[in-house]
Amino acid sequence: MTKYIIGGWSQDVATSAPQGFTYTMYGMITNLVGLTAGTAQSPGWSPATVEAPKVPTGKVMWTYGGGLCSPNAMPSSATDVDKIVSATTENKWAGVDFDDECQMNIPQIINTMSQLKTSDTKQSSYTFLAGWDYNNPAGNSGTEINNAVKQIAAAKCCDRFILMCYASAMWPMTDITANVGPAIERTINLGVPKKQVILALTPEGLTDENLAYFIDQVISHDIGGLFIWDYPNLPAKALSEIKDKLNID
Repeated sequence: MTKYIIGGWSQDVATSAPQGFTYTMYGMITNLVGLTAGTAQSPGWSPATVEAPKVPTGKVMWTYGGGLCSPNAMPSSATDVDKIVSATTENKWAGVDFDDECQMNIPQIINTMSQLKTSDTKQSSYTFLAGWDYNNPAGNSGTEINNAVKQIAAAKCCDRFILMCYASAMWPMTDITANVGPAIERTINLGVPKKQVILALTPEGLTDENLAYFIDQVISHDIGGLFIWDYPNLPAKALSEIKDKLNID
């Protein structure tokens, strides 16, 4: 068995992940009250009504949250938690990826993850932006995300912690070298087992240099693996290099 895993996200449930993916995550479910993609005014698909797609390999999850998710502080009630758990179990999803880009309610996230664990042993992951604020938690946002990771790790209900080390495109190399390694080390120091730490990148702005650096960070820190945002846009050459360097069939 390989030491590392790969996986990724797509916003289109009609796309199928490449061979070798361990986890495929569909989203983003950004209308958190209505539990749909899009917004409350213009809702898209919902994991509550769409059954988990079939993929060549691995497990299929859906993503709660993501860029521009709203409102903040969700899930806010036991009803919200029940909706997440029910959507997951009734439509055969393997679990939920919580992409915290709108100051989620961490105690309720932990409650949801715990219920998913006891409800047909569903998987959970916690995805967050692991950049300058995370590594230098002087302000509110950095402190909040550090506290969130620490609390979720202590609850031992989360299977993976996914570090988004990019913005709308890959960061400049100066930002990558200043933040990627420290973010991995910080996450481990906050109580996350290293094999539960996953590094994530985006195809936008991906180069031979920054791809090689990300792969090297996975291997040198011996963490869980590498995930790809918007994997349908990942060049075949880059996917081949990732699979080759991480020894994934």
